[in-house]
Amino acid sequence: MRNSKSVWLIMILCLCALTPAYTADKPKGVEAPILKGPFLPRAKEFELTGEVVDTWCFTSQTMGPGRGNRHQACGLACAAGGVTLGIVDDKGTLYIAAKHKGYQGCKELLMPFMAKRVHVVGWLAQAGGCNVLKINSVKLAK
Repeated sequence: MRNSKSVWLIMILCLCALTPAYTADKPKGVEAPILKGPFLPRAKEFELTGEVVDTWCFTSQTMGPGRGNRHQACGLACAAGGVTLGIVDDKGTLYIAAKHKGYQGCKELLMPFMAKRVHVVGWLAQAGGCNVLKINSVKLAK
C-alpha cells in the first residue's frame, strides 16, 4: 500500500514539473517530451487564501484539529521532519503545496507562515480527489 502511494505522489510531482511548459494557450493538446501522444494539462491558474498546515496532522487529527496557533510548534516540527505542507481554505478544503520553483518543494517557502493565514498565487492541479498547488507567490493575508 505504501509503495503505491509513493508511486502516485511521484506521478503527481512529475506532472507538476511539466505543467509550466504547457499552459492554457495550447488548448488542443500538446506533445509531451517524455510521454508519447497529445495530452491536455490539468493545471490552471489559481489564487487561494487559507491557513498553512502540515498535511498529516490536519488530515489525521492525531494531534487535535491540526491547525491554529496551538498547533504551530507541532506543525513546524512536522515540516522540518519532512511532512508535506498544505493550505486549508475557509471551507476546510486542503490544498497540498507540492511545488515552488524548478524542482523545489514548498517547505522553506511556507514554514515561516505555519498556522498563519496566507494568500497564494500559482497553479492548481486536481486528480484523484487531490488538490495540488504549484505556488508562485505567498504573502500574509489581510
